[in-house]
Amino acid sequence: MTGGDVKEGELVKATRKNLRIGIIEGLLSTPYSVIVVPGSFIIAALLTQWFGIGKSHFGWIVSMPSWTNVLQAVLLPIFGRYMTPKGLVLGMGWFNVALWAVMAALIGFLPRNDSHVTIAFFLAFFFLASASAACQVVGWIAWVREWVPAKIRGAYLGKRNSWMGIATMGFLALVMMVFKNHADSLPPYILVLGVVVGSRFMGIQFMRGIRTRSDGLAIVAPRLTQALRECRAAPGLPMFILFSAWVNFWMGFTGPFGSVFCFEELGLDPGTFAIFTALAAFSGILGWVFWGRVSDRAGRIPVIVVGLLIWEISNFLWACLIPTNAWLLYPMFVWAGFFSVAFFMGSFNLLLNLAPEKSSMAAISIHLAVTSLASAIAPIVAGGLLEEYLVHRGGGIEIYHIGFAIKSAAMLLGLLLLLPIREPGHGPRRSWPVAFRAISQIMADQGLELFSNLINMRNRSKKKR
Repeated sequence: MTGGDVKEGELVKATRKNLRIGIIEGLLSTPYSVIVVPGSFIIAALLTQWFGIGKSHFGWIVSMPSWTNVLQAVLLPIFGRYMTPKGLVLGMGWFNVALWAVMAALIGFLPRNDSHVTIAFFLAFFFLASASAACQVVGWIAWVREWVPAKIRGAYLGKRNSWMGIATMGFLALVMMVFKNHADSLPPYILVLGVVVGSRFMGIQFMRGIRTRSDGLAIVAPRLTQALRECRAAPGLPMFILFSAWVNFWMGFTGPFGSVFCFEELGLDPGTFAIFTALAAFSGILGWVFWGRVSDRAGRIPVIVVGLLIWEISNFLWACLIPTNAWLLYPMFVWAGFFSVAFFMGSFNLLLNLAPEKSSMAAISIHLAVTSLASAIAPIVAGGLLEEYLVHRGGGIEIYHIGFAIKSAAMLLGLLLLLPIREPGHGPRRSWPVAFRAISQIMADQGLELFSNLINMRNRSKKKR
């Protein structure tokens, strides 16, 4: 055996170990990923139902992750002088989990009923927690390119996220048991947060075992002006950033208030909402595996188009929900869980493909900053509108319905922004019909005839034009 064979064998062994650790870390970090954003249904229930925080203030709190995602574009060049991508992920991870532990310990001492002290505490907490999480996310996206080979990235991330979907269902089962008959008390929230902190702590411990050749190399994060020039020069990247900013605005416009709508207008509780989330996680398990393989074969842009198109068809039903037909949320979450995965996986992999190899950190950072700026503005605007029309003008459930309908229509219009983008390695846009046929054929083979027919209809209409 030659020295080259030995080195190659060691590299394969190390890669397999890294991939295995990545899945274990994902399983342990699942409760954290479900809870971490202030718009998650548990945090939304804690803030609006337990502490009674108003919609306008809630909109500002929900926007904190997005504002800090903008801030990370300024912070990363500073961190790049002293830290590696792995060091950034681990360092910010430790700081973040410590913040959540402090929050879990202190919420029992905070006053209720929209108190200014409580609002100030959560604004400060989510600013610090979101800032550390934003830097960690950018570091992780850049780092994952080093230990997940590009040719299996879609399939591997699909497998990883499908396992995380199973873990999500287990965590949500715990949430349902904890909140059963105790929805109006604080201890269930503290217990759930304790599980989040403990599992995230162990996940970061496992993450330390991932090894790459560039573990000792500093972060490549140029100055903001240079990063903007590099992103502008990358083919397709500026338009993809514009597309992402558009869809992130509309997701942020209604997303954080969806659970509030269910609690206040449909009369649901956190335990029931956990069931909906579990159903989405279950169908998402199938989606991660299916769309991960499809995106490697058909390309990321067709997968994004199909996923977003079919997902938003079901989201129009939010504009029709009232207490008597709230049961529709069961099939809606199943549908959304499977097809939203196509959008999120396709977008993530397309960003990795469009980002220049030498300045991937800069591209990812700018993408996150611009899209997050749109996400930051959206819940503030939505919260202000809800405060005005629901509280001050005495509007009813139709205010939510109008917002949901506008959001879904705007999301579908955003697909037009993908038309000028050429994905590296998948040829010009005339290959799209071939990709759509491939997706519909795979769906037909899997028994998804209805969705296969929808794609074929869209494909035939494109050919006629």
